[in-house]
Amino acid sequence: METLTHTSSTPSQRVVLAAADIKSEQVLPCDFRTVGGIDKARLAPLVSAIEGFATPFTEALRERLGLTSETALRPSEQMLCRSFLEKVGNSYLVSLKIGNHGDIALLQIDSMLLFPIVDRLLGGAGNPSELSREPTDIEDQIAKEFVRLICQQLQITWQTFGASVSLGARQSSAQMQRLFSASDSGMVFSFSVNMQTAGGDFQLMLPMASLGSFLVEGTLATAEFSRKGTMSARFAGKMLNTTFGLELALPGGKVPATDLLNLSVGTVLPLGLSVRTPAVLKIEGHASFEAVPIRTGQHRGAQLLDRLPQAQPETETTI
Repeated sequence: METLTHTSSTPSQRVVLAAADIKSEQVLPCDFRTVGGIDKARLAPLVSAIEGFATPFTEALRERLGLTSETALRPSEQMLCRSFLEKVGNSYLVSLKIGNHGDIALLQIDSMLLFPIVDRLLGGAGNPSELSREPTDIEDQIAKEFVRLICQQLQITWQTFGASVSLGARQSSAQMQRLFSASDSGMVFSFSVNMQTAGGDFQLMLPMASLGSFLVEGTLATAEFSRKGTMSARFAGKMLNTTFGLELALPGGKVPATDLLNLSVGTVLPLGLSVRTPAVLKIEGHASFEAVPIRTGQHRGAQLLDRLPQAQPETETTI
């Protein structure tokens, strides 16, 4: 690839990168959360730690919840977050909080495992179940005892990383679909739990954006990072400290000129918008989410409702 030097005799709109083998459909918007993927060598400590989860978790189920079972790790894989959510459908899905920087993981439990565990913890036999409905509020509270035990064992498993793990909130697949773009991917770790009379699987998905605490630095030379297109951890850290301007706006309001002429301090100005009309959260001037203003402690905040479609960049027309 050859870079052409821009001079005063070269119009700025004609400065290009010469790359005959790059086609237009191969050029994609840059996404700093997913660019280049993650090298296997940097993921090795995380994978190794996860491999040590199953046996202690089996013991914890027996000692803490009185469940006799056997837990086994299935092969891990990387997949798109939306593909994972489509795959799990409407099964039991709960978010886990990782660390103190807003990172999350997603835990999905199959119905074949969820209902026998709930039945066993309620004093039943834990027999196989063909139920596929949503758990009741009581069943949900019982199931969360199982989830809390997973969190506690994960924190022990990840103690070398110093990553805390705590129970988040139950989620629907539709809610989580709105949080991920089409290009967001994650690591999925699957486990099977076999009890005396029943059994099933649960899966843990770590989005790439939440993997920072588990990656090992310095496993590849700078030239190797450059060749693979992988972002260095040092550069990624600097990018995460970048600040962006936010604006919460109510577009579309129209008021008569007489109302504007009569404005004074304390005046209430009707905007001509329904109270159900959401505001728009703009990031550096780009409309990104529908949101509503809220209060969080002593600060104002915005609760995000839905992601807005990205506007396509205008193409330059040469006459």
